[in-house]
Amino acid sequence: MYIVGDEAEVRGDVPLRDSVGSGQVRLDPTAGEELRRQLQHQIDQVDSWLEQSGHSIARPAPLGANPVGDAMRDKFTDRAAGEQHSFVGVMTAYRTVLEQTRASVVEAIENFTSLDEETQDELRKLTTS
Repeated sequence: MYIVGDEAEVRGDVPLRDSVGSGQVRLDPTAGEELRRQLQHQIDQVDSWLEQSGHSIARPAPLGANPVGDAMRDKFTDRAAGEQHSFVGVMTAYRTVLEQTRASVVEAIENFTSLDEETQDELRKLTTS
């Protein structure tokens, strides 16, 4: 599990990457590759949303040249792209988690492959002895 920001430190979560990095998690290459492709597809989708949001969501609304219109325009623009909980902020954090998860899947596949190769080497040694 991944949490973006300071909240992970407070809760004491153990990230997936720690379990994968220690070799506790292994993933069959066939299943892992499908999962990696799905994660990459979602990353690409988020990238598309972020690109679109830069052209439409964060664009200042035409509310007129007056103090109230200026304040509302700034408020809406900030909520779309500027705040931590804005659409852009949330999608950027989501993309970060997807990237981290994809990297962990790749490493878990490598763990499986490495263990498989080690086991094959051991079997070869046993059969040649």
